[in-house]
Formats: sequence, structure tokens, C-alpha cells
Amino acid sequence: MPAGFDALYFDDLLHHVNPAGDVGLLTLWTPYEAARRKLGELAPELLDPRRSRIAVVANLYGDGMFAMFCNLLFNPQVRHLVAIGQDMGLPTCAEIEAFLCDGLEDAEVLGRPMRRVRGTQRLLPVVPQFDAARLQRSLSFRYLGRISELGPDVARVVASLPRLDEAPERVRVEFPAADDGGYRPSHVSGHQVIRRRPLDCWLELVVRCLRFGRPVTLANGPRIHLLDVKTVVEEPHEDAAAALERFGFRLEQLREYQGRMLDPELPEGIAYTYGNRLARTDALRSVVNAFAADPETRHAYISLWDMATDLEGSSPCLTTLFFRRTEGRLTLSATFRAHNLLIAWLQNVYGLIAVQRHVADALGLEPGPITVLSHFLSVDPRNERYALARAVAEGWETDADVDRATGKVSLREDPNGYFVVSIDEARGVIVAEHRYEGVLVKRYESGRAATIEREVAADMAISLVSHALWLGRELTRAEQKLR
Repeated sequence: MPAGFDALYFDDLLHHVNPAGDVGLLTLWTPYEAARRKLGELAPELLDPRRSRIAVVANLYGDGMFAMFCNLLFNPQVRHLVAIGQDMGLPTCAEIEAFLCDGLEDAEVLGRPMRRVRGTQRLLPVVPQFDAARLQRSLSFRYLGRISELGPDVARVVASLPRLDEAPERVRVEFPAADDGGYRPSHVSGHQVIRRRPLDCWLELVVRCLRFGRPVTLANGPRIHLLDVKTVVEEPHEDAAAALERFGFRLEQLREYQGRMLDPELPEGIAYTYGNRLARTDALRSVVNAFAADPETRHAYISLWDMATDLEGSSPCLTTLFFRRTEGRLTLSATFRAHNLLIAWLQNVYGLIAVQRHVADALGLEPGPITVLSHFLSVDPRNERYALARAVAEGWETDADVDRATGKVSLREDPNGYFVVSIDEARGVIVAEHRYEGVLVKRYESGRAATIEREVAADMAISLVSHALWLGRELTRAEQKLR
């Protein structure tokens, strides 16, 4: 029999009472100190190591349930779980009861095999050593209510729990390592990339698709895909030839594709080309005329989709183009029905650059950003470039901007502006000034970092994750210094 309670996991979060005890006390979402004070008033013997049957006291919130079960397998002398405290409307107690009564079933999450407590949404990892059947046979559970509902009979309830036979040997369960075989959680339709150059955008798209893309099997084979991905190319200019070649692209071929994008000829045996469809209705000339009539027009819109034929036969991936004059420059937004990320995406963007320049030159405007919406952006894991894509995803280590020609790394600037954090010691407050190109947008002041963080989040003043992490660190440092 085990000599005493010995936690495998999160021992620093446990409050030990009697190492030889056979009861584990859960306080759920109620802080330990609040539970300790209440039990001290009602039943002080429960926390007295000389008299108590309680081995340990612990909260149970977050995802600590699996760790708790592992600790119980390693300490089989604990045969009873008793819960008190606030459950915050969460089904924690019901999940424990369901686990002990109904056991586990197979499930899959993020492409990974999991085990689910029957009748609940509680998921546990698949670990060979985890003996769920032993816990079901040997463990009891009881919830006694919130702290305010406890009475002096709580000690009697614990004392009445049956004392069982000698406990079996310990079972050591190793926590599973992180598994990169599936995909990471995200909103499959919520991905956005904003980068300076086309290649910068392509690289981040590859990383996002391989990390967060969902697997699907189409009629012509498997894909890893994201939906409705928005990409903004801030500076739609050519990338350095050497940088393109590093990732298997040739600038000469991309330039050839740009020429075909504006070529009206339809080769024999080909159902369509983008150049032919644009020329068929003289669409680009119509766009130029629309701007000539109204520089602020919202009618510079082209559809390349033909409802009469495209639903049944060969259909274009590029479906719409929308031009708009914004801040003195010509912007272009393009929609793609489906997008082959490894092969087509970058050459499509280079084609859009040619179309945008064609219209901008006719209007005497400078090209502005190009926005690409890819309804179905996918990677074919059978493609010969898939190994390259995996290498890109595995080697992605920074959110900073990288000059692909020189390798120089520079700070990525948030288009929402920047913050200057300081301390006003005389008034005892942290000051965070939100600025844009030197202009003060708003000043936040509080004695607590968390208050400023909430206000900044409510104002949607930050758009980059890296910027938000930096601001959080700076506000915490300021609060520590202020104190």
C-alpha cells in the first residue's frame, strides 16, 4: 500500500492535510482560503492532520480533471472525492459522476484521437496507462453544495464514508506530449494575413494553412483547407528574384503569367482564360470609364463568373474584381472561388498586380494595396511542394517583418498605431498613450494594468498579437514599479 499521498502533477497547487487520508476534497471554483475559513467555523477537525481523513484539498477549474485522475491512480488509497464550493454553472460535478458511472468513449478533436466522458463534452487524452476502469471500480464522488449551503453535518458526512480494503499498487500515468499530427484550434473562416510583399503573404498563408487547416477529402483527393481567407498585400510589387527562387518560384515565369493575364486570345481547346474573359466584355476599359465619370465610383466591379456555363463545366477560380480609389491610390479586391496555395496563389497575385497596374496607369494613379479573398484555400499533401511547405511551417519563428533580399528583421508596425507607457508617481497611476504617427489618439490612466488592458481591448486599439503581448508586459512592469 502507498505510504502517503504523493502527487505526480501540480503538487504546488494542492493543500496537503493528512498524507494517509482516503478522501480528496474539491473546492471547485471557490478559493482555498474561503473554503478553509468556512470549514474552520463548521468542522475544524476536517483540516486537522491528526484527526482528518482528508488527504488533500484542491480547486478544480481549468483543465485539471485529467491531472486529478492521474494523481488518484498514483495514490489509490484515496477512495472518495467530496466536492464543495461554487461550480459557476459549469458541469464539472456532472462530468465526474458521468465518468464514474458511464465511462469513456472514442472521439476525435483537431484531427487527433481523444476519449470523451459519455454524455458530456469533457475530453481526455488517449494514454495507454490511464486505467479508467480502476477509477470507476474504486472511487466514489459526492457534491455537498456551495460554501453558503454547508452545515455542521459536513464532518459527519465525511466520517460516514465507508473505509475500504487495502489499496492496490500505484499506477503512473505520463502526461502525453504535444502532438503535431493534427491541426491547431482556430475559427476555420477567421484567418487574415496583412504583409508588405506577395511572398511575405504567401509564406504566412502556408504556415497558417498547415497549422490550422482542416483535412477534407474531395472527389479528386485529400486537401488541408481554410475558408474565406483574407490577404492584404500592402505593397504589390515584385519580390527579389533570389528570394522567390529560395521557395521554388521564378520571377521570369511570374512575369510570363502577368502577360497572359492581359492576353485576350483564347487558345484552341481551352474553356477560358482570365485574359479572355476580361477582354470579352472589354471589362477593364469599362472600369477606366467608370472612374473617369466618377472618381469615387463604387461601380468598378467585374464578374468573371458565367452562370450559363460555369456551374456545369470548367469554371474559373478568379470570380470577381473590385477597384476603388482610396487615399489617392487605386486599390484592388479580388475573390477566388478556390485557391491552390502551393502552386496558384502567388502567380495569381502577380497576375492581379499586372491588372491593377494596367488600370492605374490609364487613370494616372499609383497602385495601392491588393486584397485577396480565397473562399477555399487549400494544400494538397500529395503535391511535390508539400515537403517545402512543411519546412516553411516548422521554421516559422517570428512575427516580425523580414527583408527577403537582405534577411534583415525589423519590427512589424501595428496599423492601429503604437503605445507609450509611463508612470505618474505623483498621482499614482499608469499612463498609456495611444499614438499614431506622433498624434495622440487617446490617453488611458489607471492604477491597475488590468483596467487599462480592458479599456484598450474594448476600443479595439490593437490589431497585432505581438503588439498586444508587448503592451501587456509593459503595463505589468509599470504596475510593479508603481507599487
